[in-house]
Amino acid sequence: MRENKNSSDLGKISHSPLGNPIRLAIALYLLPRQGAYFSSIAKALGLSHGNLRHHLNVMLQHGLIEERYVIDKRPRKLIILTMKGARELNKILSAFNTLISSSQGAETEKPREQDQ
Repeated sequence: MRENKNSSDLGKISHSPLGNPIRLAIALYLLPRQGAYFSSIAKALGLSHGNLRHHLNVMLQHGLIEERYVIDKRPRKLIILTMKGARELNKILSAFNTLISSSQGAETEKPREQDQ
């Protein structure tokens, strides 16, 4: 039974747009913020602008983020995690939590000796 649950949780993670570690990091970076500028995300996560743009495009296609142009001293792009993005992140984190909990339980179980 545990293996089916683990497979289900692995499926949730691997089939999610946030199953990619870079997109997961972007979502985690955005979660506690009202939004972040493109350049701030790139710098904080150590990503090239091209790499960040690719991952943001995937997240945009899935409705996980919004982009807004803000005019300050110069035009800047503000990236905001959507409610859909926050729900997807919660789903992924819950799946990770379940996998970690079940693996810790498996470590404490003693293997049964085979009947001879």
